Amino acid sequence: MAVTVGLEIGGSAVRGAVVDSSRGKHLVRRFGEMPIPTGAVQAGEVFDEDAVIEAVSALFKRHKLPKKRVVIGTANQRIVVRQVDVPQMDDSEMREALPFQVQDSLPIAVEDAVLDYVPLEEFVTPEGEPMQSILVVAIGREVVDTLVRIADGAGIGLTAIDLQPFGLVRAVVSVAPMVGSPTNAVVDIGRSMTQVVIAQGGVARFVRLLPRGGDDFTQALVETLEVDEETAEEMKKTVGVAPDEMPDGIDDTASAQRALTRIADGLIDELRGSMSFFRSQAENVEIEKLIVAGNAARLPHLANRMGRVLGLPIAPAKILDYVETGRVQMSDEELQAAQPVLPSAVGLGLWGVGL
Repeated sequence: MAVTVGLEIGGSAVRGAVVDSSRGKHLVRRFGEMPIPTGAVQAGEVFDEDAVIEAVSALFKRHKLPKKRVVIGTANQRIVVRQVDVPQMDDSEMREALPFQVQDSLPIAVEDAVLDYVPLEEFVTPEGEPMQSILVVAIGREVVDTLVRIADGAGIGLTAIDLQPFGLVRAVVSVAPMVGSPTNAVVDIGRSMTQVVIAQGGVARFVRLLPRGGDDFTQALVETLEVDEETAEEMKKTVGVAPDEMPDGIDDTASAQRALTRIADGLIDELRGSMSFFRSQAENVEIEKLIVAGNAARLPHLANRMGRVLGLPIAPAKILDYVETGRVQMSDEELQAAQPVLPSAVGLGLWGVGL
């Protein structure tokens, strides 16, 4: 397997990881990130192509990333992921029949989308008809066109466009040692988007993209305390959410923590709803662990509150326990600090690798 560059276009930065899986192991040769202007990407959707192209170009130049075999990730509200049951057929037949098989299961017209699928399992109906469950991915054509223009503008060779939640599963779950077929939830909280993906045995079974993220916490402090965004950003990093009960003080710290906790509880409610829906569709399969990643997951006490309210063991994404690193031009301390934002880019760099 050739060296692959995973490219994540996030809400606050673009990130690239050079992953070499050619010798039976997974080696991160380089990793870098480059900030993008506020508003250039919102909830995973690109609003300022020129700014993103400039950032991607600077990322590849500064960190000396190869410009061939690049896999770009995407995750936004113009993407639909559904589990669908269809008659058994081989891959070529499935790809030809996919638009007709899934058109009634999608909220967007198949002619306006690029379709792909992930095979899950085969089964036989009580009537003896051979069927298979597949996870269908429908990406709006305008999303694909935008990413192709960004790759062309930055002068990089685009090999594939992948769903970022699939990359998360590869980096956080699939490369880790596994006993049996555990069901884990991975939650990546970014600046303006939270990705929820539930994987069973290292295979994504459920994906939900929530237009919530770190910006919601910042804006809560801006409105509650009437401070500027820079002050709010710094305050949320020190105050955090309430680990247990809401504080009842009247000082700014207590007011800030109440505001942050209300946003956290709203996010947790959406996570609970997503997990309940998955359980209802998966015959009450129990989720064993919640793995958290993303810049906004650093918010003090947020992860612990999520685990306590949802009743799940919680663990931070630590992919450096399972992948090796080369000369990434980062100290051990810098690499450890980057752990929350490594999974997306590294997982995209694992595209095409049999895990």
